[in-house]
Amino acid sequence: MIRHSFMALILTLFAGHTAEVYAAPNMLLQCLAKEEERLHKKEQQNALFRLNQEFVNELASSNDINLKKNYVDQICSSRDFTPSVGLLRLLLIKEHELYDLSLSGVDASMRPFKMGYINEFQKQVPRMFIQYLAGLQSELATPDCLEKAIPELSGFSEKIKYLEEELSTHQLITQKNKIETVFNKLKNFDSIKKNCAIIAKKRLNALKKKQNSQL
Repeated sequence: MIRHSFMALILTLFAGHTAEVYAAPNMLLQCLAKEEERLHKKEQQNALFRLNQEFVNELASSNDINLKKNYVDQICSSRDFTPSVGLLRLLLIKEHELYDLSLSGVDASMRPFKMGYINEFQKQVPRMFIQYLAGLQSELATPDCLEKAIPELSGFSEKIKYLEEELSTHQLITQKNKIETVFNKLKNFDSIKKNCAIIAKKRLNALKKKQNSQL
């Protein structure tokens, strides 16, 4: 995927601002670009940064992904989720309902290609979700911390990993209530991270105590 600098992205945002069909994706790109800038200022190269980069690169390199304006507004104005996380959440929960599929401004000969691109993009969403979760887990002090804090994650990664070749994308993400619960619990990720560090410290102290007792 082509990498875009922040300034190049801004130019992309406004290059086609007069065309109504580009209004929603440009607004979404602008939200994602602002999020990217904030992450750069904080020098955060974490799971959120990588998720943001994947969405920015995907949307900036194609005009085929158009979301309904009400969902773009929801993503950009949310106080619960950053734009990248909010977009990922809605892609998982709403799926094709999220997209503007009117195609009124698209040439008839190009519509199958546009729909094909959207379908291929949507198929990548479960992978993005799993990679994001894996990235969050890597930021924690113990390897089992995230699943202990969010039991709903148990088995989900394995299901994606081993069954994705046999199941459709839709089948893999049918448990919408569970996905919603996961995102709601991820709102408290900072607390999960702190608690995990405490648990890791206790485990280390217990191990040292055991080792000392054996001397």
